Amino acid sequence: MILLVISDLHIDTGKKLGTFGWKAKAFMSTLDKVIEHYGVDQVILNGDIFDLYKYSYNEIAEVNAKIIDYFNQKGFIQLRGNHDIWVPHTHDHFYIKNSEGKTIHIEHGHKADFLNGTRIGRFISVTMYLFLKWLVRFRWVERKFYSAVDYFDDVNRIPRKYNTIKYLMYALKLLKKYDMVILGHTHKLESHKVYYLNSKKIYLNCGTCSLGRFQAVVVDTESFDFETIKIPRKSEFDVSQLPIFKKKKGN
Repeated sequence: MILLVISDLHIDTGKKLGTFGWKAKAFMSTLDKVIEHYGVDQVILNGDIFDLYKYSYNEIAEVNAKIIDYFNQKGFIQLRGNHDIWVPHTHDHFYIKNSEGKTIHIEHGHKADFLNGTRIGRFISVTMYLFLKWLVRFRWVERKFYSAVDYFDDVNRIPRKYNTIKYLMYALKLLKKYDMVILGHTHKLESHKVYYLNSKKIYLNCGTCSLGRFQAVVVDTESFDFETIKIPRKSEFDVSQLPIFKKKKGN
């Protein structure tokens, strides 16, 4: 099976804060070309598909009905991230075992954070979120909130918490159990190979599809060959420029 994993789209309403940065038609066309190029059997939307820190799901769904219908009609598997933990029909993780018994585990990766990975942290996070939702009813608070989010959404700024090895260490713990782990969350496209008990393990991070960028990983679940995909913002997309599987890359 060929898997395509993308994450961190942060689809919003496009009003005031346009984190997604794509027109629906352009994004669906790009995704269709990538799927066809690699002969993808299943697409995994690995969390933070929507940005519920800014808008409600109903507000986002009203503006983005076409792209949501597209996801559903194509049968994409949708996993929960910290920004869209309340979205219906989503799962915590995806797991698959190939014919040789090798296992692949896919999750968003936010459980490595205190606020998302512990019960007390999630309680604090949800409480803060609900309080913020109440506060933004006041116009001056709303302006301050949008200003702060705009600052951190700037493509040239990466939050310091994502400049640590915390998420790599979290992946390494998972690799004690699984042969390949794929995370998102950090907005950084990564690939690492390690050995554990004389067995080769692979950690991949699928980057982000926000701010008009397209980043992803594609994996052959049988051979464990993989490739990372990076299409720059505002680039003239040519499917022939996409990398192809390199023989035995994952083995």
